[in-house]
Amino acid sequence: MPRLRTVILVLATLLGLSVWTAPAGSAAVTGTATYKVWHWNIAGHALNFGATDNGLVDAILGSLSYRDPDFISLNEICPDQYRAILKGLQDANWPQSPSNFARFEPMPDVDADLCKSDNGGPDTDPYGVAVFSKFAPSGTDRITLPSDGDKARKLLCVPITSQPGGLRFCTTHITFKNAYKQAQLDTVRTKMEQFTAAGGTVITAGDFNVQPHDPLLDNWYAQSATSSNNANNSGIFREFDDLDPLCPGWGEQTTEGTLAGLCGQPAKVDHVFAAESRLVSYDADTHPIARNRCLNRSHTEYIACSDHRIVTATVTVTAP
Repeated sequence: MPRLRTVILVLATLLGLSVWTAPAGSAAVTGTATYKVWHWNIAGHALNFGATDNGLVDAILGSLSYRDPDFISLNEICPDQYRAILKGLQDANWPQSPSNFARFEPMPDVDADLCKSDNGGPDTDPYGVAVFSKFAPSGTDRITLPSDGDKARKLLCVPITSQPGGLRFCTTHITFKNAYKQAQLDTVRTKMEQFTAAGGTVITAGDFNVQPHDPLLDNWYAQSATSSNNANNSGIFREFDDLDPLCPGWGEQTTEGTLAGLCGQPAKVDHVFAAESRLVSYDADTHPIARNRCLNRSHTEYIACSDHRIVTATVTVTAP
């Protein structure tokens, strides 16, 4: 290759042409960009009672400080918890733009199932989904999914025009009601396909309430992800843990409950997806639930911080 490079430079000189050399380490050299993603369904209402002083917020900020992700996805987060995390990240100088890096979208409940007040008073606001971006978002997509007769489930996205490749980061929380999962999954998938077809790169994390081997995700996973643990795929996406040798094509559990998954594990319902055509490399991991960090509502004993695990991922994507 040194001889070929010399020939090219000599020819360029003879022809009066200029040769552009990209700075070392720049995206222009590799045509790629690498990001770290952090996702957690924190059960902010169900197990943590909307509290910000029971250890949950400290556990979240501690993990974020250690993992230092570029994008954060949170499900089942109460407004008080969202504001506490936002302030904690600002105080830690995590975002590039302290006044523009976070979005919250409530999921109102027809039965007015509301987050408990942080001060022990009456229930206040509905919980929802949130995203935090180290890079300043250039807008917000707030999409209400087809109704399940219960909560107004959402897809929340932020485009990041400061990053190459038409980048967009999203979070969603799909219903647990089987009769309505298909319609909500189709809505999220269609939006992701549209963003991708327009030339962008979209990364979507969330609690899908569906496992990788469920036929409902067959039109999500690309055929290349097909394995004995995850068959009949026809989609355009890869899930960032589908290469895990523990359970190829499926990945690692994201819950520690009684619902069974594959390869001798509990269920995997939390996912991070992106279009296969945009991926250079990716991997993901899940982290067991802390059981000595979060207190019950009366602050008398420790409880599991959530019934979901934290999911972390690293992805390198094409960056035109």
